[in-house]
Amino acid sequence: MSAPDSPTVAVRVERTLHAPPGRVFRAFLDPDLLRQWIAPDELDVDRVSVDARVGGRIEVWHSQNGVSTGRFEGHFLKIDPPRELVYRWAFVGTEPEKGEYFDTLVTVRLSPGPGTQTHISVVHERLEALRRGAPQVHQRLVPGWANCLDKLDRVVGPASAVGGRS
Repeated sequence: MSAPDSPTVAVRVERTLHAPPGRVFRAFLDPDLLRQWIAPDELDVDRVSVDARVGGRIEVWHSQNGVSTGRFEGHFLKIDPPRELVYRWAFVGTEPEKGEYFDTLVTVRLSPGPGTQTHISVVHERLEALRRGAPQVHQRLVPGWANCLDKLDRVVGPASAVGGRS
């Protein structure tokens, strides 16, 4: 990672998932699958909307204990199945009109691992405004992504109901 005030500040989370790249990639674009893993354990996913095309939108609404915590929204910049997905990812708080809007960039890269495993790398960058404006969210990025990728592994792994080998 770079110095805190650098415009290239990023977090990176990597791991091996127990599913083939095509199945993992699909879980980033299928609203029913996203709903199962795209929030850390302390949040509930209330709704997911995905227009899975370059320029298409993604929106995820969250709550905690029945109270809205805002949403994430963005646009797909690159969709290269099953290798790479790049999208703008904005954290939109419960009061965006008061400045609770933090536009970031997420790059997901997948590569085949041994057998039917997939190596995943998530790079989340352009985090300066988020770090300044919502430090509590910024501090949770690495543990949040780690928790979400654990859930993703359970959703797409061998014991999951996700059909077919990809």
